[in-house]
Amino acid sequence: MKSLISLAFGALVGVSGAFLHNAYRPIGLVVSLLAVILGLNLVRNMYLSKSSLALFAFGWLFVIVRASSLGNGGEVLIQANAYGNLLVFAGAALISWRLLRRI
Repeated sequence: MKSLISLAFGALVGVSGAFLHNAYRPIGLVVSLLAVILGLNLVRNMYLSKSSLALFAFGWLFVIVRASSLGNGGEVLIQANAYGNLLVFAGAALISWRLLRRI
């Protein structure tokens, strides 16, 4: 059950970041990256395992990659502008940093 919650929570943080990063520039990006940090800390404190963090990261990455690619109507939720690139790369760096750090 904890693995499913970690995966779903990562996906929800990814969805919120995909919709919020371009809104109210640059506040939306800062809030999106803070949500990633707080989500990682919450999952780490709830379950105290690297596998839960990895599942959070997988859920977040799945949503971010899907939102960065073309949809059926040609829409892209995370564009290749400065804010989109910062969301993807800074979020991946934060997740990698947390996964490589000791619990």
